[in-house]
Amino acid sequence: MILAPEHCGCSYQSPGASVSASPVCNGLLLFMAMVESYIVGRCDIAQPCSRIVGGRVEDEYDFIVVGGGTAGAIVAGRLAENSTLKVLLIEAGGPDPVSSRVPSFYRNFWNNPETDWMYRTVPENYCLAENGRGCMWPRGKTLGGCSVLNGMMYHRGHEADFQDWTNFGAEGWSWEENKPYFDKSEDNKQTGTLVSQLHHATGGPMPVQQFSYTPEVVYDFLQGVKQAGLPVINDMVDPDTPDGLTIAQTFTKHGQRYTTARAYLMSEKERSNLDVLLNAHVSKVLIKKHIARGVEYIKNGRKKTVKATKEVILSAGALNSPHILMLSGIGPRKTLEKFDIPVVADLPVGQNLRNHYGMTLYFTLEKQHNTQVLDWSAATEYLLKRDGPMTSTGITQLTGLLYSSLAERARKQPDLQFFFNGFSAECSQSGEVNEPVGVNYRNGRNISINAVSLLPKSVGYLTLQSAHPLDPPLFYPGYFQQPDDLIMIRDAGRYVKRIVEAQNLKNKYGIQLDKAYSAACNSSEEWSDAWLECMARTYTDAQNHQSGTAAISRVIDDRLRVYDVSGIRVIDASSMPTQITGNPQAAIMMVAERGADMILADWSS
Repeated sequence: MILAPEHCGCSYQSPGASVSASPVCNGLLLFMAMVESYIVGRCDIAQPCSRIVGGRVEDEYDFIVVGGGTAGAIVAGRLAENSTLKVLLIEAGGPDPVSSRVPSFYRNFWNNPETDWMYRTVPENYCLAENGRGCMWPRGKTLGGCSVLNGMMYHRGHEADFQDWTNFGAEGWSWEENKPYFDKSEDNKQTGTLVSQLHHATGGPMPVQQFSYTPEVVYDFLQGVKQAGLPVINDMVDPDTPDGLTIAQTFTKHGQRYTTARAYLMSEKERSNLDVLLNAHVSKVLIKKHIARGVEYIKNGRKKTVKATKEVILSAGALNSPHILMLSGIGPRKTLEKFDIPVVADLPVGQNLRNHYGMTLYFTLEKQHNTQVLDWSAATEYLLKRDGPMTSTGITQLTGLLYSSLAERARKQPDLQFFFNGFSAECSQSGEVNEPVGVNYRNGRNISINAVSLLPKSVGYLTLQSAHPLDPPLFYPGYFQQPDDLIMIRDAGRYVKRIVEAQNLKNKYGIQLDKAYSAACNSSEEWSDAWLECMARTYTDAQNHQSGTAAISRVIDDRLRVYDVSGIRVIDASSMPTQITGNPQAAIMMVAERGADMILADWSS
């Protein structure tokens, strides 16, 4: 029977969170339940013989890595390659969902409390369509972290980004010094065909290539980009083609998502010196006489401790690592004293919160019906061949970088990025071909385009809500505080206008602004400065690329060690002092590779 699990040579482990909890598509529907049942029973997807579901915990380790996400999985995996070291990786969430390995399902694990921290910003004059709830910031709460939730795009940033780092004070973190660590993680499957080996590497743990499936509409949009007089490129990483739109390379292989946890971590049977503790919330670092001695964590409602003889490495992400630091007594004195937390080190933890942001513009393709992409045909193609629409993210694989009117083009550092959303095989009630979406499906297919500033001048901060470790921090992103941000976002919006007005898109798709969304700003003329500002504040696109909250030269030194306290490093996006102009996962991986290398070098000497 096709739904019966395959025999893999060992028993199946927990499949992790199910799409049944997804706000996008209810997995309790018979069709989705059947598809998911098949997925979690395939040896090549579930990999039960090497799946990590957490197990033993000893009293003491050489190194404790807090956070099993994009950075933490790399740090723990690299440290454990030294068989003489005992390493513990602690993750607040559970095992990565097997179904999340299907690329088209990525949105199904957003806003799901099993896999997402469910964070929102403090409400202000942005994300107004959220009706006073602030902006949603999906953050991975599962083994693999945000590399389970994101769109998988590969981009290293630009040389000028790392000039900005060194200008900020991150000595030794220039482009040339970082490049070997970008190379170390990458296994590009398209060097010599699509991209140049001068700018990419092979042999690393993370597979990088374009999705095996690209819908026709992506090529039509690229034709529209050309008609709009904008560049189309093969590779965003190539410094000779820094600006232009393209089909992104992604972290994918054999029709599946690859996370850092999947690529870097081995099960306890394969690597006995690495233990993984799941569903354990680290509440603070245990510090005695300004030396980190271990961590306290909460599991099943009970507080426990575990010792570290060498170091504690915080890799809990740009929002959670600073939270743990402050709960441990490392942070702004005024904040700590407000909550009666003894001050260990007075440092600007939580400041310098940076993020990409812009606006989401909604469109209707009036010459198409709004129907589901996922059906029995697409499911069968994936289940039998690992091919077809389920191997990709629809039109989300289309992206690009362009210059705003404020950009310094000589630096080859584009400051705008564009994301496209739609045509994803993520949901179906019945599996029926051309299943309608909503009662008005004949009115046209819905898509959206995000127009984003990559170098906003507004900088925010996060702070404690209370001294209770399970109370989330308060996030103040500072969106729109600096007028230049609106100039960049308006420029980005007008690039979108040029693209959607391309004749080929008008003729074939009848693309129009979705009046259901643009009505919120009807008091202004469409595409005017006032209308674009209204749309930006109403449909703020808060990208999930937060960084800088424990920055090199402010909170940590250039070897990622926390100032004034021994035995703690921060190795994740918190460490990155300024933004990368592009998708940040590759840069976070680079930081993790460098950080692990530094730790091993420091202790070997």
